[in-house]
Amino acid sequence: MKNYFFLLSLFLVIACGEGNKLKDSSSDSIKNNIGEELISDENFELVDYPEDFLKENGLEEWEDFRNLHKAMDRLKEMDIRDIELNIIGLSSRLKDLISQDLPGGFETPQIRSRLKVVQMQTQKSRYFTRHYKKDSLLPSLRALYYHYNVLILRMIVLKEDENVAVSETKQMP
Repeated sequence: MKNYFFLLSLFLVIACGEGNKLKDSSSDSIKNNIGEELISDENFELVDYPEDFLKENGLEEWEDFRNLHKAMDRLKEMDIRDIELNIIGLSSRLKDLISQDLPGGFETPQIRSRLKVVQMQTQKSRYFTRHYKKDSLLPSLRALYYHYNVLILRMIVLKEDENVAVSETKQMP
């Protein structure tokens, strides 16, 4: 009877060990298939770095924003399967940028809220790198680039509106 119990226990241990190896290899193949399906000719649009705009406003030394734009540009060129680390870096850059006062008159609710929207979209993309890759990662990355581009355009429009208001004030008698 002891031998029978020992053989049964040994059989269960071996069988369970084989099942885990099979499970691991099948989950790896599923991950690879999802990664292959995500490889696409996706071309994320990124507004050019507003170098002239920043020079006009005395912000050419704003390294945090320059680094953020470079990180967004690098992210655009990456393979979707290996994007998680860069999204984590992008998230930390945004966190640092938001925790500081913004220079050059950009410390306004409009700009700060747009930065927070970009940060939120980065967090969503980071989540989707781990879960629901197949159907959610690409749309979340598209939304990330859209909101980042809107941030830059809003900065430009805000300064243009400010310049128009100042010039109209100077013309008043």
